[in-house]
Amino acid sequence: MTAAARAAQPAVGDAYLVARAQEGYLDAYELLVQRHSAMAYRVALRLTGHHHDAQDVAQEALIAAWENLSRFRAGSSFSTWLYQIVTRRALNKVSRGQAASSLDLLPGVADPAGEPATQTERNLAVDAVTDALLALPFPQRAVIVLHHFEGLPYAETASVTGSTESAVRSHLFRARRALGKKLEEWR
Repeated sequence: MTAAARAAQPAVGDAYLVARAQEGYLDAYELLVQRHSAMAYRVALRLTGHHHDAQDVAQEALIAAWENLSRFRAGSSFSTWLYQIVTRRALNKVSRGQAASSLDLLPGVADPAGEPATQTERNLAVDAVTDALLALPFPQRAVIVLHHFEGLPYAETASVTGSTESAVRSHLFRARRALGKKLEEWR
């Protein structure tokens, strides 16, 4: 088979990898982890606001997914199921009262070649957005992260958070309003 023919073949889907992992093939689950670990960390970081907590949450979520893989049913995608696990683990971590520190939760805003004053302004803006996001109540923070940062539609955000689409829309409305007020000086 030529390289072009191999490149034209579709990648193995998550559903197939889940089925193989449920049969005990560790390499299939390893591929799922490779595909989804960055997302798990990214969501955990945005929800907890702390690098080490996010690493713990992501790792715990991936382990929990492996341990509970036999319970996974194809009613939703593997990624939706993993979002649910990560979100629950992050809520547990946050609700234990651990203070979150301000971090760069917005990827891709750093410009190492940029002017120092411009970079400083960006860093201040990122810190302000991070602080405002972390100040939101967890349900509002979760829907902002899942819908705006991760790009999940309302229905999937509702599925991940265990709520309804109307509740997601309500949390988004309140979160946007709170963020707007908190970030007025950055407009």
